[in-house]
Amino acid sequence: MRHQVITAHLTDIGLERKENQDAVACIYDERSDTHLLIVADGMGGAACGSRASQLATKTIAENFFDHASGTLAVTQRLKRAMIAANHVIWSEAHAGLDIATGNSLPGVPNCRGMGATCVVLALLNDQAWLAHVGDSRIYHISPSRIVRLTRDHSHVQRLVDGGLISEEEALTHPDRSRIERALGPREIVRPEVRPDPLNLAEGDSFLLCSDGLSSLVHDEELFSIVLNAPTKQACQTLVALAKQRGGHDNITVAITRIGDDITRAF
Repeated sequence: MRHQVITAHLTDIGLERKENQDAVACIYDERSDTHLLIVADGMGGAACGSRASQLATKTIAENFFDHASGTLAVTQRLKRAMIAANHVIWSEAHAGLDIATGNSLPGVPNCRGMGATCVVLALLNDQAWLAHVGDSRIYHISPSRIVRLTRDHSHVQRLVDGGLISEEEALTHPDRSRIERALGPREIVRPEVRPDPLNLAEGDSFLLCSDGLSSLVHDEELFSIVLNAPTKQACQTLVALAKQRGGHDNITVAITRIGDDITRAF
């Protein structure tokens, strides 16, 4: 890769949850000179939600870097990896069920319906490729603006798209947690993969996060903090800000910057 890539990430349980059900992975594969960032937000109860997000990050990374997928287009690799993660989570959720009755087997946790929202960013050949399912998000931050690259697969996003409620109203809507697409709850999933890449430019940053951050920190605040702080400090500042505003959910953020990291203090 022609550009230097600097990455940092942070996940936090927040102030109200008993367990952190988010998972994050930032991987550099030297063989292919590829950076892969994944954020997953688990759903489906304590142990099950945590397990789902961990399975999502692990399975996506393994499948994306699988030798057998090396000749495929990046979009195909991303789609293949997310479909594989969906299959693994769905299969584990149903492993403890009696096939005949659909009831849980004795001594086996009932994780039926568990799942995870997920965003994936791949940087290679001086380009950025992305895929997502659910309401975790990816933002592109240039020196002049912030652009959300993903659209939530949620009920309130459909209401916003239909002009029935505003973006501000969506933040407090009673159905804001109603996800319409995720890895694991259904046997078949349709991940959304951006068909064309973004060309990397010096000074650009990408931010991946769970809704524990995006529901409490506004886009203009994300822009200002990421633009003016080193990646590690920006992660810390964003998580602290979300907790200051209630921290009602787990909070996870991953930031990657193209070019030199900022050295001045925020």
